[in-house]
Amino acid sequence: MFAKTHGDASVEWGNWPVYILFFLMIAFPGLLSLLYVKAFLFALLLALIGIQGLTHLRLHPTVVLWTAVLAVVSLVFGLRGLFLGTPGASKSIQVYVLWPLVYLVLLSGVRSTRVLHGLERTLVFSSVFIGLFGTFFSLSELNILPQMPYQDSIFASDDLRAGFNDGGAGLSFPGINSLAFLFPFLIAASVVYGAPRIGRPISRRWLLIALLLNLPLVLLSGRRGIQLVVILAPFLTLALGHFQPPKERLLLLRSLRSVVVGLVLLVALAIPLLNMVYGVTYQGVASRFSEGFDFSSSNQSDSATGRIEQYVALMNGWAESPLIGKGLGASANISIRSELFPWSYELYYVALLFQTGLLGFAAYTAGIAWIFWSGIMIIKRGGADSRFMIPVLVGTSAFLIAAGTNPYLAAFDGIWVIFLPLGFINHRLLTHDQADSSPSAAGRHLGEQS
Repeated sequence: MFAKTHGDASVEWGNWPVYILFFLMIAFPGLLSLLYVKAFLFALLLALIGIQGLTHLRLHPTVVLWTAVLAVVSLVFGLRGLFLGTPGASKSIQVYVLWPLVYLVLLSGVRSTRVLHGLERTLVFSSVFIGLFGTFFSLSELNILPQMPYQDSIFASDDLRAGFNDGGAGLSFPGINSLAFLFPFLIAASVVYGAPRIGRPISRRWLLIALLLNLPLVLLSGRRGIQLVVILAPFLTLALGHFQPPKERLLLLRSLRSVVVGLVLLVALAIPLLNMVYGVTYQGVASRFSEGFDFSSSNQSDSATGRIEQYVALMNGWAESPLIGKGLGASANISIRSELFPWSYELYYVALLFQTGLLGFAAYTAGIAWIFWSGIMIIKRGGADSRFMIPVLVGTSAFLIAAGTNPYLAAFDGIWVIFLPLGFINHRLLTHDQADSSPSAAGRHLGEQS
């Protein structure tokens, strides 16, 4: 990532630390046994940037401004939390203030489109790994395969869980939360790289392998948020593809139809096959999915009652301080979902509103909106940049939707979902500015004026 390029066929050894770190954050988010490995890789990358000189950071001023402003906003609400004695103020300051600045520095390492394609390939590789890992784990829980080597020493008891009953299933293992980004990303990538005569930085073969490996996990996971965004992925792809130039948009529409038909057929075939091994049925999967959207008093499932309870508690707390909230790290005392992290709630956006009020929530929303606006501007130009941006923004959109009922973004190894599109936008903004300031561009402008 930070090494000099010596030809298209060369291997930039300096890129590998960031690819490895990116893989670990995707495949093993929140895994305590790998915390020091991730910390070492972060430190290594920052050291490599430091060797190059912090005065030569390759960052666009607009990207720096947005990140700095939101970090200051977070610091204000974090200090408010410290002043009020909220239980998670110091941890929240790390996630919302320090780590965005670390990611910002790392963005300066994206010095070529090749690095971005490397990150794209890492997403696909991580998807294949998660698919294999999840398949092996689920089969080992049924005693069809032996237990994974060193499982008890690497994973905590809460890291790995599985249940199969009443025609449905539920899986929990490191990496499954990343499917909220990865599977919609894979669908969109299959669409944009599915048209003929399109340059493909990702092999369609590996995209298909990743989809086939992870589709059973989406059905078995019991994660309604993941299943919902998978259903929405074609619509998100269509919405973003609408901004492409007309010819490219037509190719996308044709490819989208083929991909959607293929996915529907795969789901129709997958459930009977999964039924033979896991006892999963159409009715069981549909019932578990629909239960998550049943807000009536008759729904007595633990997840439904817990979310209703915290929603009422958080909204009542927000009403006491609607503009500036209760401070980062605050908890609603009548609804504690985690004894270890009492400030963490599944209803992430409601909790953010409760902690930062309308002013803080509006500031964060504006930052996300700017990322999408900048990404759409890139899509409008068409070409290879557009084809890269669409799958990434589809994945980010899906992850943000799923985060509404899970605190995915409240961790240092979860906010990469925000900074991945931001890294591409930063690179494009810098490239565009350099093109405008080049001698040939200046000559064109002079010619137009004369």
